[in-house]
Amino acid sequence: MRLWLLVVILAVSLLGISQIFAADGHSLIRASLQPAALYLDGEQTASVPAVIEYQGTAYVPLPAIGETLHKQTGWDGKQQIIWLGAKPDAAVANAKKSAPAPIEKKPALPSAASAQAEPAISLFGITLGMTEEQVRQTLGQPARREPSPLGYEWWIYNQHLDRYLQVGLRAGKVVDLYSNAPLARIGNVSIGTSYSSLLGKQTIKHVVSFAYQGANIQITNQENVRPLSMNGEIPLIFYLDTQNQQKVTALRMMDKLTLLQGGYYETKWTYQGEAPNFDPAPLSVKQRELVDAAHERQLLDLVNVVRYRYKLPLLSWYHPAAMVARNHSQDMENVGYFSHVSATSGLDPFQRLQHAGISFLMAGENIAAGFPDAIEAHENWMNSPGHRKNILEKSFAQLGPGVYADYYTQDFLTLK
Repeated sequence: MRLWLLVVILAVSLLGISQIFAADGHSLIRASLQPAALYLDGEQTASVPAVIEYQGTAYVPLPAIGETLHKQTGWDGKQQIIWLGAKPDAAVANAKKSAPAPIEKKPALPSAASAQAEPAISLFGITLGMTEEQVRQTLGQPARREPSPLGYEWWIYNQHLDRYLQVGLRAGKVVDLYSNAPLARIGNVSIGTSYSSLLGKQTIKHVVSFAYQGANIQITNQENVRPLSMNGEIPLIFYLDTQNQQKVTALRMMDKLTLLQGGYYETKWTYQGEAPNFDPAPLSVKQRELVDAAHERQLLDLVNVVRYRYKLPLLSWYHPAAMVARNHSQDMENVGYFSHVSATSGLDPFQRLQHAGISFLMAGENIAAGFPDAIEAHENWMNSPGHRKNILEKSFAQLGPGVYADYYTQDFLTLK
């Protein structure tokens, strides 16, 4: 695989005094509403948008607790029940409401299986193997559904950038999860976790080994850039910010087949008998076009999430610049070069934009090639000082992403 590289919740004013009416509709109480940081076992796990303080007691919204524990929460006003974790069915809920309290109940001894069972790791409440319906029940409908180069479908949740999530579904089951959102967390690792803390929480080996489809797999890890860790049978990727003390900057989990098909790491395997086939199905021309367009939209999302984290203005999609960027990616792939200056026309990025009739106050360009998807291209740009500067330049206002095959171009702009 070629690897080339070149150069909270929306802040609403909640402080102060808010009037809350009591149930009788006549009297009222005064309670202070204010945001707060939520800590679990000494580590910050979430930002709570509104904590209600009344008569010396703080009341934390249940969804914040659910997010911290990676469990679904809900409220049924008709049945007057709330839940944390799995939603009870109607029969169980009604029985719990009407059943009299027992006089005495001895706790049951846990079985050996339940005593050893560990909770499934999740990302914003989503675990590998979940069905489409379970994803909908947990997160609602995605903002977009679009193809991946490995044949599964991405569900994009970009409605709230502090909880941005990409959910990959193959044959109706979750096989890939990724987030670079500020509230993202997998187990005991979150965005901003230090490298030393990560090493204390995860087993990071130079060679990651496991068995799959009768083959013995050996993967050469990248411990200092994007370490791969096996949580039981689940591969976890922790993207590190090499420009910021190697803190965790993004999280990804995927099944073994997706890991092997994507070619994310140098991999070798041994086997007996018939050779395993980990190659994804080839894409048709039309499928390739749809995947390229999906990668372009994801590049904008990924840039805006990280700008949101750094409290920078978000960029808007600018179609004329996207066409210029796409044409440059296609030109590089067709002719077989890798440069900001076109081997075909001799034009540099600024000349290409001007030639397309685009007037700008300032502009910048990132290019990359050889990466399997937009996520990998973005994370590598973020670890390159020059490309990172373009992504985090506060004066840029528009972005035109252009992808063709495994060539990626970003044209940043501030229009006149």
